[in-house]
Amino acid sequence: MCDSNGKLLPEIAASLKTIPQGAATTVWCATSPMLNTIGGVYCEDADIAEIALGTTNSTGVKPYSLDETNAKHLWTLSEKMTGLTFNVD
Repeated sequence: MCDSNGKLLPEIAASLKTIPQGAATTVWCATSPMLNTIGGVYCEDADIAEIALGTTNSTGVKPYSLDETNAKHLWTLSEKMTGLTFNVD
């Protein structure tokens, strides 16, 4: 990804989003009425992401991100690491 001097390779730099492009999804999520009645979705490119069914380079939410057991483990680990407990159901 970088050359021997630590600079991004031109082909990598050309594939990166600009700052406005990078911020667009966050702004869309914060303001879109489409999301008013739903939660727990993964968004990308100013839209709700589809489930990624392809290779590791495909876009979309990865199926492992939807695993309830992993989610519960991560929640418990996060509470332990931060010393904060949240009672949610």
